[in-house]
Amino acid sequence: MLIRYADWVRPTDGAFRFVLRAVHGRIPGEVGFTPSVPPSGACTRMEEIARAVLTEDGPERFEARIARWSGPEDVRGSERQPYLGVQDAFVEAAWQDRLNRAALEPVLEGRALVMRSAARTDYLLRDHHMLDVALYHYLTTGELPRRLLHADRHSDWCSDAFLERRTPLQAATWWKLLEGLKRAEDGSAVVEERDVHLIWARAVRTGRMSGRDLDDAVPLPSWLAPEDCTWERVLEREDARAADWVSLDLDYFQPSAQLAVSHGLLRDERFGLTLRQAKVRIFVLSPQFTNGGDKVEPWTVQGSLASSVRLLNLLRSPRSV
Repeated sequence: MLIRYADWVRPTDGAFRFVLRAVHGRIPGEVGFTPSVPPSGACTRMEEIARAVLTEDGPERFEARIARWSGPEDVRGSERQPYLGVQDAFVEAAWQDRLNRAALEPVLEGRALVMRSAARTDYLLRDHHMLDVALYHYLTTGELPRRLLHADRHSDWCSDAFLERRTPLQAATWWKLLEGLKRAEDGSAVVEERDVHLIWARAVRTGRMSGRDLDDAVPLPSWLAPEDCTWERVLEREDARAADWVSLDLDYFQPSAQLAVSHGLLRDERFGLTLRQAKVRIFVLSPQFTNGGDKVEPWTVQGSLASSVRLLNLLRSPRSV
């Protein structure tokens, strides 16, 4: 039977609709709402988070309908593969102004690192699981994003048809999936697609890059032109500079060919101000992609983790901040 267009329901209003519930007995923003931030060292798994913040069958659908990447298959010693596992937990840690290689190890093993100061919360992820971050931040603080500034060499956008055909990988489809998160008070989308401001650039391939670009990947949503996604053009927009959440994927800056097209962003005072004002900052290692390409064989950490640490420290406290 043919389905009339008028009867068609978008996936993010159907199978991928996830309605938030009041947490700690109250809807965030109500008088009397009290955040509940776990102590340093606490580890909270996504299945616990989903049960706490999603209504009805939302937790079961969230786990069943949205897939996660497995970790890099790097081998240590003769057979140990410490990173081989999904990213499905958040660990609270004391604030660190500067990170070292040791701080990256649990993140590479699939435990997202959460550091909080009086002014902001920094998340350090291995894989770009933006919905997971939104749910955990909502659970612990009651806060939700209003506007997102996102820098990446992958758009991480997909079509409705793509969602309908398969169980999507959250890391590669979070932009579209984000509209499926609905507010507890009125069921409206937490963040709509127009609230995402994308800084995007893809360097010309070099022989030193270990990956390859996929022809069928969606570099940008159809309504965005590459020239409108340069960091220069995006930072001209007042609403982009006013983003309360900032998401930075390291594969936008790595390898060196990528840095050549993105390094001006690090020196721009407007970007520094945006980072300083953001309430939530998300830094994504993308260890499989930081030496270029969308497809990597074997599925291992590419590029230099030492370079990733130096870049993280620069991004978290650039000279312009």
